[in-house]
This record gives sequence, structure tokens and C-alpha cells, in this order.
Amino acid sequence: MDHAQDGGAIAEACDALVCSAAIADDHLELQHARSRGLPVLTYACMLGLVQRHHTAICIAGTHGKSSTVSLLAWLMQQAGLDPGFIVGATCPAIGGSSGVGAAIVPIGIRAGQAGLLISEACEFNRSFHDHHPSMALIANIEEDHLDIYDSLDAIIEAFRRFAQQVPSAEDGGYLLIAHDGAHRHLVTAGINAAVETFGFHPEADYQVIFDPAVRRVGILRDGMWTIQWTNPSPGTHNALNAAAAAILAVRLGVDWEHLIEPLEAFSGVDRRLQRLGEIDTSDGGAAVVYDDYGHHPTEIETTLRALRAAETPKRLVCVFQPHQHSRTRFLLDQFALSFSSADEVIVPKIYFVRDSEKEKQRVSAQDLVDRLVAQGACARHVADFQDIVAHLRSTMRDGDLVVVMGAGPVWTIAHELVAATRAVS
Repeated sequence: MDHAQDGGAIAEACDALVCSAAIADDHLELQHARSRGLPVLTYACMLGLVQRHHTAICIAGTHGKSSTVSLLAWLMQQAGLDPGFIVGATCPAIGGSSGVGAAIVPIGIRAGQAGLLISEACEFNRSFHDHHPSMALIANIEEDHLDIYDSLDAIIEAFRRFAQQVPSAEDGGYLLIAHDGAHRHLVTAGINAAVETFGFHPEADYQVIFDPAVRRVGILRDGMWTIQWTNPSPGTHNALNAAAAAILAVRLGVDWEHLIEPLEAFSGVDRRLQRLGEIDTSDGGAAVVYDDYGHHPTEIETTLRALRAAETPKRLVCVFQPHQHSRTRFLLDQFALSFSSADEVIVPKIYFVRDSEKEKQRVSAQDLVDRLVAQGACARHVADFQDIVAHLRSTMRDGDLVVVMGAGPVWTIAHELVAATRAVS
């Protein structure tokens, strides 16, 4: 038997085993570690232990965590603050998905303090309760992970407990929270950290102004401009992510005027509204291909609207792979309403992860397609990825746009489309 399967991959000198939430409790290596009496820590718990030795900036919210962590890390790098970072996506601009950073902040108003560590604080399985933030962002709160939480109220309560973990204002604790969409009154009630809000609402502490036609973003503080820049990525969600990162960067000691150039130069994150290129179409023209990680109804709706506004395609075709049967079943009606900006929706089989075989039998990709058709959408279920690629190659026309969306392996469809065109050329 392979050592990776029988637990033998754990070195004798190992002092502890760290595992992610994706590892089943009966995994052979977990059993082997326990039989040896090794401590078994979750990834979130280990991250929390590391955060105790850093100035930890924890980025929370249902959406936008990876994008905001990546951009904030980029801003800190450009300011010479040498941050550590852990992000759930690959960001070439900052060197990948993780970086160690300096043990001590090297320059600026925080010089000599514990080094910066910027990371996502994920609410799945309440794992962010193991974190130890010095500062935090809560960008939004919506229904998700309903296989873990039984209601939106339970999700809000989990975020409230996370907010309580931010130190008091006297100890430097700071929480930036969305003025709208994050249930801020419930989440922040009774916490001792300094709290500020951001968002499009004029009563937010930091009011974000966004012109989607030219991607121009600005932030007002007490009615006065602090900064304006042109955002590289389209969409209101990306404007808010960038604004949050900028506000946190200033809180960490960077001047507003020093943020403009790096904000405009940020090259983005893999699988977050990522423009892969163009493909040749059978009518002699070209169609644009995007890849996106969106797998929640709000993410889908926001991304499709952003693409429709930014690219003005003749047709917008969305290939969406649902992620988990439980999420699909719990949010089926919301999913059915989220594709209104698409001209055609293609749904492959649901990505099966974490759910039980019983849950797998309770909903199918065809159920989502049926709901979409009932809403008047042009939708079809095509189970096999290769069949989807063949369909797109034969039907895409000049001026069309195809976006491949989902948290599973559906990204291979987008890359295969682009690779085929590059091979021919």
C-alpha cells in the first residue's frame, strides 16, 4: 500500500498534524497520527496560533475574501511593509498564495511592531473562531454553508462572535465593516474594538463612489475626497473590495496618495473575473473567455452584470458548475434568479464534495436547469466537460463572451477553449 494511503507519509520526527476542513475524520493519516499520540490541529487553529505572534489582519465575509487579502498584501508590499499572507487563491502579483513576510514591521508608523499577517477568515464550520485578529474586515454576510448553519441568524451570530475576538480600541483593535449588507448593528453590538463602516451609503464613515462606465472609484471621508483611482477590474463588488483594502492600508500607515499607483497596477487574482483571452469563432470572428470562482447566487449575479457592463457582448454565455449538492438544494430558488444577465446558461454535473451520498440524491443539475427554464432562461444540462467545449466551439460567434464559473474543476473548460485557439495560431 502507498505510504500516503496507510499513514506512513507522516515522518517520525513529526510533532503535530495539521489538517484542513476538507479532510474526513476517518482519514488514514489522521488515524495514524492519533495512534502515535500526536496532537491533531485544524488549519484554522494552527493559523490562529501563528497569528498570536503577528499583527494579524483577518478578512471575513461571504464574498470577496481572496480578492481583498491579495490586494491588501500587494499594497503592503508596494509600501515596503513586507507582509506575510495566506490567501485561498493564486495571485501572481504577490508571489502566489502565501508568503512568510518580515517578523517585525520594517518601516512606517508601525515599525518595530510584530510583522503583518494578512489572511482570510472563513466562516465555514465556524473556523474563524480560532483566529486571533489584531484588525478585521467584515465585508458582507449572506446565507451560505447551510449544511453547517441552520439559518441566517446563526451565521450572523457566528460573525458577531468573530467580531468580539478583535481586541479593544485601547489595545489597538479595529474592525472595518460594510455599512450595508453585513448586519452591522447585530454584529458589532457590545464589542470594544474601534468600528468604522464603508460602502456606497452616504452615511458610511467611508463613502465609496463608483462610476462603472469608466471604473472610477473614490472614497469620501466627512464629505472630503481622500483618494480617487481607476480600478483595473470591473464590477461594484471589486470597487468595494479595493476600497476596503485601501482603508485598511491607511490604517496600517500608508498615505492615501501612495495607494493610487498600486491600486491601478494590480493585476488581479486567478479565477476572479479573470480574462483569459479570445478564441476564434466559426464565423471568422472572436469571442472573449473569462474564468471566475463565483459559486454563490449573489456572486453569479454580480459577476454577470459586471461583464455585461464592461464588455457589452453580443451574447453572454455562462457555464456554471454548482458546488456541493447541499448548497445547490438550499439555495436553488436564489440560483434560479441569479442568471438574468446571461443569454445562455450551461450546467454540468454538480461538483460532489463533502456532502453525503444521501444528499447527492436529493438534488441534481437538471433541477437547477428546470428552475431556470421556468424563469424563462435559455438553459441546458450538459454533464460532460468535453461535450460543453464542443458545444461552445460550434456555437460561439463574433462578439460573444463566455464565462466559466464555479469552485470546482469547471475552470478546465475555459482554459481548454483558449489553449485550443493558441495551439492553432
